[in-house]
Parts: sequence; C-alpha cells; structure tokens
Amino acid sequence: MTLKIDRRLLQNVDWGLLVTATVLVAVSATTLMTLHPGRAGSAVALRQLAWFGIGLLALVVVISIDYRRFVQVAPLFYVLGLAGLVAIFVVGKTVSGARRWIGVGAFSVQPSEIFKIAFVLMLVWLLCSRWAQPITVSTLLWILPVVLVPAGLIVKQPDLGTAVLLFPVLILLLFGAGISVRLLAWIAGMGAAAMPVGWLLIKDYQRERVLVYLDPLRDPLGSAYNVIQAKIAIGSGQLLGKGVSGATQSRLAFLPERHTDFIFAVFAEMWGFVGCLVLLAGYAILLLRGFDIAASSRDPVGRLVALGVTGLFATQILVNVGMVTGLLPVVGIPLPLMSYGGSSMLVSLVALGLLVSVRMRQFQ
Repeated sequence: MTLKIDRRLLQNVDWGLLVTATVLVAVSATTLMTLHPGRAGSAVALRQLAWFGIGLLALVVVISIDYRRFVQVAPLFYVLGLAGLVAIFVVGKTVSGARRWIGVGAFSVQPSEIFKIAFVLMLVWLLCSRWAQPITVSTLLWILPVVLVPAGLIVKQPDLGTAVLLFPVLILLLFGAGISVRLLAWIAGMGAAAMPVGWLLIKDYQRERVLVYLDPLRDPLGSAYNVIQAKIAIGSGQLLGKGVSGATQSRLAFLPERHTDFIFAVFAEMWGFVGCLVLLAGYAILLLRGFDIAASSRDPVGRLVALGVTGLFATQILVNVGMVTGLLPVVGIPLPLMSYGGSSMLVSLVALGLLVSVRMRQFQ
C-alpha cells in the first residue's frame, strides 16, 4: 500500500466535512479546558488535542489508500479486533467496575472503540460478496455470528452501549445493500422477540438504568443521579447559557462523567439553548455530508462504507444526546469529537478518513 496521493484526487476532498470536524474538536478542547481551573484544565485539553493530532495523521494515511483495499482485508481487521476484545479479559485494566482498557505504555486503548471500524468494514465485505446477493435468510444466518460474537464479548466487559451500537449499523447497511422490506420486518420481529432474553442476560445495574428511564425519580441519589444532574445542568443553561464562570453544575463536579459521556450537558449549561443549536447544527452538517457521499457514490462498496461510517456517527450522536437529556436510557457511548478520550477521537478521525476517501474516489 502506497501513501502517495494523486493530485487529481485532492480536487474532490470534502473540505467542508473536515472543517466541521475540526471546529467540533476545537469546541471540545475549549469545553474541557473550562472544567478545571489553571493547569489541570489545560492538561486535559492538550491531551485531547494531542490525540486529535495523532488522529489527523491516521486520517491522512487512510485517505491516501483506496478504501476498497481496506474492505479487501476487512476479515484480517475483524480477527485482530476480536483478538483485542478477548485480550481485555487477560491484560485489561478495570476502571469504575468495567474492564474495557488495555494499557500501552503511558496510554490506554479501548479495543471496543477501535473494533467499530473493523465491524463496518467486515459487514461491507460480507454484503458485497457475490454469495450475499440478493440478501436472503441464509445470508443473514451467515452474518449473524459476525455480529453476535463481538457483541457478546463487549457486553461481558461490560459495555452494553457499544454492543447495542452494532445493531443499528447492521440494519442501516442491510437497508443500503437492498434488503427487502419484508425481510427487514422479519428481523425487527425477531429482535423484539429476543428482548426478554436480553433482559435476563444483562447485569443488575443495566436493568436499573432501564427502570430509571421509565421512572426518573426511582432512585434520585443512586442510579438516577447522573441523569437528574444532567437535566439540571441543561435546564440551568436556559437560552444563552451561564457562561464558563457560572456553570456550577459542571465546574463544581455535581455532574459525574462530565469529561466523557455527559459533555453535552456541560456545553448546554455554559452556552444554553442557542449554543446547543449551533453544536447540533455542526453535527447535522457532518451527517448530511456523510449521507450525501453515500448517495452520490457510484461504487456499491463505497456507498456502503460511507453509509456504515455515517450511521456509526449518527447512532452515537443520537444515543448520547438522548441519554443525557433523559430521552433514552443511560449507556456508555461518547459524543464523537467532543467527549474526552483518545480511542474515541482516533476512531472518529479514521472514520472521517474513510468518508473522505470515498468522496475523493467516487468519480473514478
């Protein structure tokens, strides 16, 4: 694989997509810096920007390589991803009761985050294989283990949010690959029938999160505390926000996980309803550009890669904002390009690199 980029391809780079992503990262770093006074806030923001720099290098590498080559070796990426998920139970670190990270020197890597890209590429490889067309029940039976095995490993960590994330991406890619509405309805019915079994398999605290979603005042000082504090932070922001100095919920640490999963609530408290509209508009631009790249791609492989990556972004954004605002149960899903975390930042930029790669080569 060569890293040389044809100058003619550079004419098709989606600069609007890249600029939007850069602005979101800048907003993230600014928000993280304000959570702690002095050097502590600067250190967190600088680490986020450092991961952004590493992610940019990965993005350049990805766009310099034809996306079809990544799909060709997708089974290798998938097997390596599964190996990372298994390695968690051998050499993984436990943080806050979850075993999700592997230490690499001074850094920690989250294999379930990195697996997301391998999962999308593997599904595209399967759906674009000759034997998979047209999509029938037998096709789904071949694909099912590819989804259930990693989902089971991720749930075991436990990381229910990332495991659940795999299924909307699967449905979106099946839709893009031309699955019939009848078969899609059959899948939905099977999923609904399996929900009671899933309820029995998940852990007690995960069941409690669902019950808190149904009854927000069920345990205000325990399992419902995060959501209640997030709602207070969002509501106190009102129209224009309380600014940096007035964001007491965030700066005084009433809001748990404010660097990561609940950073949207921090932003809402500081900049209010208007600020949230601007932030969500940025995400809307990113998603619309992604779906436009998928729709305009002449290559079925490129269309599915763009659709899968955009679906990955869309699901994470919707679930994260939904859980912070109380519209969905709380699950551990970061807000792309905003939440603090090296693995999440790296994976988001690699995903953007795949989108740009499809855009650059869609007229070939």
